[in-house]
Amino acid sequence: MYASVEREVGEQRAVLVLGVGNSMKGDDGVGPHVAGRLSALCESSAGRLEEKGLVRVVALDCGVTPENYTSVVRRLRPDLLLIVDAADMGLAAGECRIIPSERVGALGLSTHSMPLTLFMSYVSDLTSRVVLIGVQPRRMALGAPMSSEVATAGDGLAALIEQGRWDTLHELD
Repeated sequence: MYASVEREVGEQRAVLVLGVGNSMKGDDGVGPHVAGRLSALCESSAGRLEEKGLVRVVALDCGVTPENYTSVVRRLRPDLLLIVDAADMGLAAGECRIIPSERVGALGLSTHSMPLTLFMSYVSDLTSRVVLIGVQPRRMALGAPMSSEVATAGDGLAALIEQGRWDTLHELD
């Protein structure tokens, strides 16, 4: 998969996107939703983008165990690791924000086997940059469908990442 972000001449650059969350718990599945959507977007444009020498993007659905994917991070050694997860930030449902590392522990990111702060700390030596993107959920109940606001936001976020414009998102205050 390739994203439409130009790479520097002579450099092979990679972006790894880890979609984190439980797809069986409504909006908590937004991370896997974004990973799936991004995979579809990138596959449909891979040949065209590869010819232009653009950045390679790999998107994975990690479910609730991103720590199981540390070997992938170690093997790819991406220039950028984007982690997408539902996060209770006190915003309107579907709002997306870049979450500064110092704020990660204070947010509602507790549906995972390992705290994301620990995971992010561990993989920080394996990549040039780790960025967490949070999507504000509406509901995260077992068996609930994903809300339309969060599904729409997830589709938009996947498109931003595919276009290399994820950094236009606001940072969480």
